[in-house]
Amino acid sequence: MNLLQTKTIKWLATGSTGASSKAMAFWLAFGQKLNGCGNHPHDPDDFDRCLRLLDAVPELRPYLHRMSQVSRHWKALLKNWEAIEASHLDEVGLGWCKARSAPKTYALMREVLDAVVDVTA
Repeated sequence: MNLLQTKTIKWLATGSTGASSKAMAFWLAFGQKLNGCGNHPHDPDDFDRCLRLLDAVPELRPYLHRMSQVSRHWKALLKNWEAIEASHLDEVGLGWCKARSAPKTYALMREVLDAVVDVTA
């Protein structure tokens, strides 16, 4: 096991996790996709947990682009990641340290996610 994987396991055991941040951790550190669809950030709270994973294990950030292989929703989010991250950090800060509401970030995320076409429909 390498350092990135060791740090990821520590974060999984002690961090504030959710489905999307776990999906990131398992795919980026171990190459394992979690079962179930919808394991992408749906709102700023989910997104914040993903950012906190990247803060705890910064070695994952160079591989973040690989999340686009997981789903169309992840791919759309990754295309807009920098803008969403900047909005989130400006609006509420990492870990919600600046505010308790992120309407601008939520609107941006909804715009990105709602534009993803469901090919199964």
